[in-house]
Amino acid sequence: MKRQSKFLLILLCLSLLLFKAVSGNRFVENGIKRAEIYSNYSAYILAQQEIEASGMSDDKNNLTRAISVHMLGIVIGIFLLFGAAQLKQIMRAIVKVLNSAQLNQEIFKPPKNIYIPI
Repeated sequence: MKRQSKFLLILLCLSLLLFKAVSGNRFVENGIKRAEIYSNYSAYILAQQEIEASGMSDDKNNLTRAISVHMLGIVIGIFLLFGAAQLKQIMRAIVKVLNSAQLNQEIFKPPKNIYIPI
């Protein structure tokens, strides 16, 4: 019994080492392929960036966009912070109405059988 378990353990270790070697080789191959793809596209991207840079003489435009996005985020955050209390008060009344109506129980009730004597 011990001999079989040792054999299985050695077999498992060898299979793990083989898997690591194969996956490492594939990782390297995929890295090389990605590098080739990026090298082909990098020239195109750099050309596009040069065209965009030559068209925009001011760097203030990018800064203005970033500031406006941050200000919009701050305004939305403040609205959510102060609006949460008001929203809770409004939703509390709606939840009470829904719970008192017990809609869940009424919707899924089976129909009542009415016995009609003949």
